[in-house]
Amino acid sequence: MGYSLGWVAVQSGSADAIYAKLGLSRTGAREEVPDSPVVGAVLPEGWHLVVVRRGEHLLRDALLKEVSAGTRAVACFLEEHVMYSASVEWADGRKIWSVVHDSEKACGHLAVDGTPPSELSAIRSRLQAAQDEEDDVDPEVDHLFDIPIDLAKALTGFRHDESLSGAGRQPFEVLAAHGGATRPWWKRALGQ
Repeated sequence: MGYSLGWVAVQSGSADAIYAKLGLSRTGAREEVPDSPVVGAVLPEGWHLVVVRRGEHLLRDALLKEVSAGTRAVACFLEEHVMYSASVEWADGRKIWSVVHDSEKACGHLAVDGTPPSELSAIRSRLQAAQDEEDDVDPEVDHLFDIPIDLAKALTGFRHDESLSGAGRQPFEVLAAHGGATRPWWKRALGQ
């Protein structure tokens, strides 16, 4: 069974303020790995992270515009079942770049929009070389799937299938949707 999750990392601001923008609140429960539907963590580089199971809605422009106001946000979504991955960066409410791999469009598909960071070149070269080698033998692995994921990791230090070194034994806090008047972030993102 493969991963299907999204995450957003926000570079500055308090965790509580970021969670409030997303319509989330702390529960106090902690986890070693992000097993719950929604978790948060502070990354070793200082980014505030929110991970959501099946979180493709974290890439919606309206949500990222709001979350990145006055700061920088990097979001990533991956669906291993169909080998789809995407990452995007927003700063001060503006989309800076996006990188998408969709194997259903083509084995070598990679859509790049905007001005991606310089790290993309080395990541793309490394994974394209691995893909070329794989294709020469017996193609079973889609190495290009990792390009958006590795790019997001290069900027934030987080990758969904790696432990958070230096972040303690249970770095992830389980988050819950706010009660009360604030609509949950996924309803705001969907315009509901």
